[in-house]
This record gives sequence, C-alpha cells and structure tokens, in this order.
Amino acid sequence: MMRSVEPRPQTAWDWRAAVQFTCGGAGASLTVFTALAAWQDPAWLRRTGPIAASLVCLGLLAVFAKLGRRWRAFLVILNPFTSWLTREALLAPVLLALGLGAAVLMSRALALAAGGVGLAFLYAQARMLKEARGIPAWRTPAMLWLIATSGLAEGLSLLAIGAAYFGSPGGWLLPALGGLLIARLAVWRAYRRALSAPGAAPVRTVAVLDGMNAVLLAAHAGALASVLAGLAFPGLGGLAALAAGLAGLLGGWYLKFNLVVRAAYTQGFALARTPARTPGYGGPGVKPGWTPPQEQER
Repeated sequence: MMRSVEPRPQTAWDWRAAVQFTCGGAGASLTVFTALAAWQDPAWLRRTGPIAASLVCLGLLAVFAKLGRRWRAFLVILNPFTSWLTREALLAPVLLALGLGAAVLMSRALALAAGGVGLAFLYAQARMLKEARGIPAWRTPAMLWLIATSGLAEGLSLLAIGAAYFGSPGGWLLPALGGLLIARLAVWRAYRRALSAPGAAPVRTVAVLDGMNAVLLAAHAGALASVLAGLAFPGLGGLAALAAGLAGLLGGWYLKFNLVVRAAYTQGFALARTPARTPGYGGPGVKPGWTPPQEQER
C-alpha cells in the first residue's frame, strides 16, 4: 500500500523532452557566443550560427514528436502571461530568424540581437523546470542557476569544438570556458547539498543525484585539465579546446538528461498525523518515500 502513495517517476516528460533542454539550451547559448566571436571575426556567423539554429530546431522537433495530438501544437502560444513553455515557443522563431538572418547578411547587429533572444530562451527553459511545483528535484531555486550555467557552458563548449577546426576566436575562449565550468560545478554542488538535506527531496531522487556526482566530477576535471593545458602550452590550443569542449558539452547533457528523466520524482502523499480509532491518540505523521522523521530530527 505504501508503494501506491510514494513518490513516482514523472511520465509527462521523457527523453524527447530532455533533448529539448539539451539541444535547445546549447543552441541558444551558442547563438550568444557566436555573436561575441563574430565581433572579432564575422566569419563565425556562418561557421557556428547555422549549427546553433539547427540545434534549436532539433529540440523543438523532439518536443513535437512527443505530442499525442500534434495538430494541437499551435495552442501552446495561447498562454504567454502564465506559461514559460509558451514564452519559450514564442521566442524560438524570433531566435531562428535573427540567427539565420545574421548568418546570411553577415550582420553583427542582428547577431547581438539573436544573442539577447538566446539568453531569454535559455532563461525560459530554466523557469519551466523551476516552476514545476510537483517535482521536488526541479522546484528548488538552485535549479534556475543550474540550468542557466549549464546551458552557457554547453554553448561555449560547442564554440570551443568549432575553434579546434576553424581556429580560436580569441584568447578569451579557454579562460571563459574554464570559468563557466567552475561556476556550473559550484552550482551543482550547492544544488546537490540543498536536495540532500532531510526532507528536501524523495530518497530516490537523492540516490540518483548521488549516482551522478562521480560522472560529473570526472567530466569537469577532464575539461578543466584540458583548459589548463591549453593555457600553459599554446601549441596544444586546438586539441585542448576540442577536449575541453567535448567534456564540457557531454557533462552538461548528462546532467540535464538525468535531471529531466531519472531524478524527477513526484511529491507523493503524506499524513500530518496517522489516524486512530480513539480520538486524541493519533500517531506521528508519515511521508512515504522521504527521509523518515527520526532521521530528520537527528
């Protein structure tokens, strides 16, 4: 009977929704850093601008493939004042138009505008998870910072991968990537610490987060080691950028996939006090699937 009221894995968003957060977030962020790189060399508008647009489109197509009644997809635009999903959907065509327009016209002004919309798109994605009140792993304030920093790190990681082939857009690339990776790791540790507190999340959510920790630490260690190697030995610039970019990108996608698909357990049910036949003799409260009350007191 307890299993029927314990937190359960959410089923509304599956791996296709995770693709939206991974590809869409990375593509929006890549638009931002493409605009910065193009300020020094406009050729980056055609090098990585179409890649960024393609990733955003791939994320949108993944969500479209998930819909049960696809002909109703246009209804998503009807709630701009209440839904962050609607705001993301409204930002997507603007982002694509500005990004592709900048690539065709080689316009730095359009690229900067696309970068601004990309930041708004990334923020809307983060708020979509943060406002899901029924999922303890998502509703914590740290989730907003985690998705934002991870998205930015993924976008700059993609630019670093491009730099391994086209050449670095400037000396700022590796230091900026290292800073974003450190920021993402710090936010991850703060997020994990907050969710590990007694009564903060279901025990199964905490178990998933604990299992993710070793992989994320290894990915960040490898990426940061590559950044340091590239800074210490300029001759390794291209190889170091490629290694750091791959580790940073895959680490971010691993993080998002697990947060959306594996760690997202529902709230479940709880009783403030267990009932008894005799009035006034009720037992202590129960919350199946969460930290037991005696452990919370310790």
